[in-house]
Order: sequence, then structure tokens, then C-alpha cells
Amino acid sequence: MNMKLLQKQIFFTGKEVFLMGDFAQMMFIPVAFIVLIFIAIITKKRGMEKIVFLESNDKLEDLNPRDFFYNILKMERGSKIIYWTEIILLIVDTAYILVGGYFQYLKEMEFLKEFPDFPISPVSSVFLKFSIPIFMWFVLVFLLVFAYFMQKKENKRITEMLDNLDNHNLLTYAKEDFFKSDRIVDTGIIAQSDLKLGDYYLFCVYPAYIIPYSWISNIKVDKIYSRGGNCYFLNFTLKNSSNFIKIFFSKESAAEKVRELILKNKHELYGRDDFKW
Repeated sequence: MNMKLLQKQIFFTGKEVFLMGDFAQMMFIPVAFIVLIFIAIITKKRGMEKIVFLESNDKLEDLNPRDFFYNILKMERGSKIIYWTEIILLIVDTAYILVGGYFQYLKEMEFLKEFPDFPISPVSSVFLKFSIPIFMWFVLVFLLVFAYFMQKKENKRITEMLDNLDNHNLLTYAKEDFFKSDRIVDTGIIAQSDLKLGDYYLFCVYPAYIIPYSWISNIKVDKIYSRGGNCYFLNFTLKNSSNFIKIFFSKESAAEKVRELILKNKHELYGRDDFKW
């Protein structure tokens, strides 16, 4: 009886050591996901900066105003690097699960031949080892599907925004203002672009907004409270629209600075301050 207990203890101890030795291998996909997504976000941020600072190599200035703004604002332009990173990770993760899982199953069968009384089946052992990569596979599929629908929704909103501006004959002036302006404000939010303040328009590449100062009826600084730190945003109310536009900042001073610049520009343009307070 004691020999059987000792044998089972040896089985479990050996199996635990085996699983602990594979822990680093199991964490490869999650670590790769975090590192590559972070690099992709930084690359996206740099791409948005190039657009705002007019450093892009693309010959977009020759396009008509509507095509110009759609090309710099469309979701695919800024998010392509993240989409491709997720696709590559999904392919690598799938290959890792299928190939690695197959060879691991063979190892488990050999282990079972050596220790036929071991209570855990080879299939269960494989699923246990590859539980994290399998979970990451579902996460990546969800992110890709979610990104697809968000891209369609956001591009539709951008198209409607440009149509609205075009119907008011404002896009030509907006393009001129975009190229002429050199006032850039850093929002401090890594997933959001810097703001470009023209003489007549406020530009945000991501999320995509072109806001004529003449359309703003109210603007105020609000705060979101969270455990990780407070986040501030400018809350815009536009004339003849029930929609609110929110642009986020990491610091209240940056949000107040943008608000003051918009107030100053609007006062200089129209000779009065008609904002609601």
C-alpha cells in the first residue's frame, strides 16, 4: 500500500515538474501579444503624428478636399498595423496550438506507456498545457471581428461627417486651414492623435473629427474618475446637433489650453463669445 502511494506521489511530482518546465513556453503567445500590440500602437501613434505635422510621404495634398480628408481619417490608415499584428499573432498561435499540441500529445502517450496508472489522460494534459494559447486564440478572433465591425461603423461616421461639411461648402476651407496651421497640442493619450488647431477648424486624426469653430455652441472640461488616475475630456456641443463630441486628455491643463484657444479664435472671428457656460 505504501509503495502504491509512493509511486503515485512520484507520478504527480514528475508531472508537476514537467508542467512547470513548460510554463515559460505556454506564456510565449501572451507575452508576444503584449509586446507586439504595444509596438503596433506606438507605430500607429507615430503615423498619426506624421499626418498632423505634415510629414507623410504620401502625395495627398493634390487630392480634392473630400478625398484628402477621407484618406487621412479613414480607420484603415491608422489601424492597419494593429490589424496585421493581430492576424500574424493569430496565425502563429494557431500553428503553435496545432503543431505543438500534436507533438505534446505524442509525448503524453509515451509518458502514459511508462506510467500506465497515471490518472490524467493525454488529451486533458494537452488541453491543460495549451489552455492559455487556446484562450488567446479566442481573444484574437474576437478582436479581429470587433475591429472589422468598428471599422465599418467608424468609416460610415467619417463619411457622414465629410458629407455634412461638403454640403455646407466647408471642406475646401478646412483643407487650406489644415495645411496652414502649425498649432499642435499633445493630448497625452497614446491611443489618440494630437490635436491641430487651425484658424477656423479643430482637427483630430483619431478619433476622426473636423470641427468648425462656428458650429460649437458649448465646450467644457469634464473629468472621469478612475483608480488608475483621472482622465479629462473636452465635451463639445454643436449647433443643430444632439450629438456630443468628446476628446480626451491626460492632463486638465492641456484640455483647458485647447478650450481657451478655441474661445480666443471664436471671439476673434466673430467679435463676440456666444458660448453657453
